[in-house]
Amino acid sequence: MISRKSTMKHLAPLLLAVLAFDACGNYSNEDLDFQLALPEDGELEAKLPQALTTDTSSEYYKLTRQVVTTFNGLATALVSLVDRVRSFSPTSRNGDERIWGPFADDKHPGWQIQVAMVRLADPSAPPPAFQVFYSIQLRDTTQSGSAFFEFMSGTYKSSGSARRGEGQMHLFVQTARDAGYPADDFGDLAQLDLAYQTASYPIDVHMVVQNVASATSRGADYAYAENADGSGTLAFDWTVDAVPGLPGATDVTFTSRWLGSGAGRADAYLPLLTGNAAVGTDCWGADTLPDYVWRWNGEGDFGSADSCVF
Repeated sequence: MISRKSTMKHLAPLLLAVLAFDACGNYSNEDLDFQLALPEDGELEAKLPQALTTDTSSEYYKLTRQVVTTFNGLATALVSLVDRVRSFSPTSRNGDERIWGPFADDKHPGWQIQVAMVRLADPSAPPPAFQVFYSIQLRDTTQSGSAFFEFMSGTYKSSGSARRGEGQMHLFVQTARDAGYPADDFGDLAQLDLAYQTASYPIDVHMVVQNVASATSRGADYAYAENADGSGTLAFDWTVDAVPGLPGATDVTFTSRWLGSGAGRADAYLPLLTGNAAVGTDCWGADTLPDYVWRWNGEGDFGSADSCVF
């Protein structure tokens, strides 16, 4: 798994290259649809109400906070690759197509980067609904006749109101590796996929992390839902090859739920071993302190399940 800090470090060189666009010129009215198609920084982040963790906070609350931080780091890094494009006018316009670049990747000599976006009418909804397809593309200029390939792609389908709709984003790190792009800084990451809908509550964000075959952690799956009252759910699943005392390729699953006040509950599962039966539960109050703790082996049990808000 890639942490928030390392992910931002890994994506920063490409982000800096994206920001190297010539900022001269102005957006036309038609360019606004392209701007609205790009998610903004923070828009897809999980929002756990409490900002602090103490030594006495619930164990599963602290784990939830750590996972939220990782989730938000990955979402922020991915969104940041395209978010600042809205600050720059396109290099070229051709009907419903916009191109930024191509330009040299200063961090990786011999490579070029460009961003392409295409807007189409949405046949499944009345105007002004639209769809936008966008991609960050790379090309090896040291190879004669080499073509651009997608390093990242995204789609956005509007709901007819500003900044509300659904979309997907995909980061193809292994594709870049296979093409010879210097992607070692991405660690074990092979592909990152994110799907979201912000048209109505609950807002949903689903993220899938796929690591290379040689990684100890094969990947992770995150599903986040946010309600209008500030309550939310984050389910996260890891598939790992090495857990002491457990067979290989073990799934470790947690589901955390919280109220707008911050009080919440998290349940842990080992689905390959116990099916739908939980192996641990923590409930905490708005102060993050545990109200109830239960473990399958009886270690650390505390409080009453009646105190749980869920």
